[in-house]
Amino acid sequence: MLKRLFIGVPIQSDKATKQAIIWKNDRQLNSNQLNWTKPENWHITLLFLGDTSIPKIALLQNLIGESFKNIEAFNTELIGLGVFPNTLNPKVLWLGLKDIQPLIPGRDHLGDLLLQNGFSFDSKPLKPHLTLARIKHLNDRQVFDSLLTEFRQKTFGTVEIDRIVLYESVLTSLGPVYKPLFERQLIR
Repeated sequence: MLKRLFIGVPIQSDKATKQAIIWKNDRQLNSNQLNWTKPENWHITLLFLGDTSIPKIALLQNLIGESFKNIEAFNTELIGLGVFPNTLNPKVLWLGLKDIQPLIPGRDHLGDLLLQNGFSFDSKPLKPHLTLARIKHLNDRQVFDSLLTEFRQKTFGTVEIDRIVLYESVLTSLGPVYKPLFERQLIR
């Protein structure tokens, strides 16, 4: 049996949540077809593993613990609104993060350990972001583009980065559900 896994950092922000609710309830903006992410699902993906056999989960927990044992908790800012892959063909609306540099040594070490232990993972370069919505179709491009322009450099508050989580992603008809399987607290 397999579980669809990823390693990430949960993000909680009252200020960003309030702003996202305003956008979600904006009639003009939502003439576009946007599938909004629930704030309780907000996270930064550090590494996406995909389908992984259940017996490997214990080893994975040990590797995460080892990789992040010397990493300290820190604060960073949610800043800037953007899209992936680009403004001509937007598919994901996201909030950026100012700096997650303190996590990089742990992520790199974990990547090395995963390879040494036979795990495969998506090795795309890390582009830290918080997915706000998936874009199905833009019916009113002007409203959407003005949103991006207005909030491109805006700060949405400070967030605490205090733990690394091994998540299981369960796909449902109502959207994905992210179940924490293991948490590694960062040093305080």
